[in-house]
Amino acid sequence: MSSGVFVNLRQAFLNAPGFWESFLIQKPGNWCKWVEGIDKALTDGYSILGNFVNQIDQPSYQKPGLYLYCEKSKQKRGISQRLYTLFVLKPDGSVQVLDEFKSASKDWAVQLWPTIDAHFIQQSQPLEKRRKQLLEEIHRLEFELNQRRLELEALEP
Repeated sequence: MSSGVFVNLRQAFLNAPGFWESFLIQKPGNWCKWVEGIDKALTDGYSILGNFVNQIDQPSYQKPGLYLYCEKSKQKRGISQRLYTLFVLKPDGSVQVLDEFKSASKDWAVQLWPTIDAHFIQQSQPLEKRRKQLLEEIHRLEFELNQRRLELEALEP
């Protein structure tokens, strides 16, 4: 990788403000991915698009942006619970953790979609403009919902 930030991703993560469960430990079953988008036609981990990151515990060049780390927890009764952590590597080499949660379900990725979407929206357009768009959409949907309720009420005997 010729462009990016020369950083020890694990060390930058450990220096991030907050109290996080993950330690970004590189061991079998754990993985890290640079997130570049979502394919909402899928609901599992394949819905989160991007390349896997091999060097998380050694200084190396990493792209600034959104990352997803998966840490495999101990198995209980054959079910493997995993800890998923979404974080942003900033151009200065610092890390901001956005979300962290445990799951054993196959559709765990869907729970991360809103945070991933919000991150990319913030990168692409001003926050106030997006807030205004969302409020307008909510008002439109509330109006449509009210119209459907009135229509349903009119159909009642």
